[in-house]
Amino acid sequence: MQRPLNRALAGAAALALALALASTAEAQVGLTSNTATVTLNATKLATLTVSPSVGTATLASITDNSNANAFSNVSLTTSWNLTAGTSVRLIGWFATPASALTNGAAVIPSANVEGGINGGGFSPFTGAAVGGVGVAGGSLQLFSQAVAAANYFNNRTDVLNTRLNLVGFPTTTAGLYTGTLNVQAVVQ
Repeated sequence: MQRPLNRALAGAAALALALALASTAEAQVGLTSNTATVTLNATKLATLTVSPSVGTATLASITDNSNANAFSNVSLTTSWNLTAGTSVRLIGWFATPASALTNGAAVIPSANVEGGINGGGFSPFTGAAVGGVGVAGGSLQLFSQAVAAANYFNNRTDVLNTRLNLVGFPTTTAGLYTGTLNVQAVVQ
């Protein structure tokens, strides 16, 4: 007789345990965790670029003792996306002003190379660096564009005009003269 009683007690205990677990499970259905937060930070770096339409400007034939030595024009697009500053300036410069263009031992200095933009007047590349851009005696500011919060994101396209002014310059040696005009923008 004890066996059926033990079985009945074991069955009752199992039933009680099952009911206890079921009520605990039902109590957890509406349970929620704490609210965790994650801060997201994304940075857009300021940018400043200059893009020429072509990599080479040419002058078909040098005419001595003349300023009618125009190179082919180059379009320059200056783009900026800034967070501060009051102006964007475009500077043209030669790394070695004494020999801006060379043909072997023959040289044409930057003082005889002139530049301008958008058909305006010409000026020689003889200025100082601007905002750390350029070199003393071989630089020329091509433009200065005022900027403020309203136009911190903008661009402009200008036509760079360059020429050799050889008025009073000694006769040039025949051959190909080459040089590199650096064009760089700076924010001030």
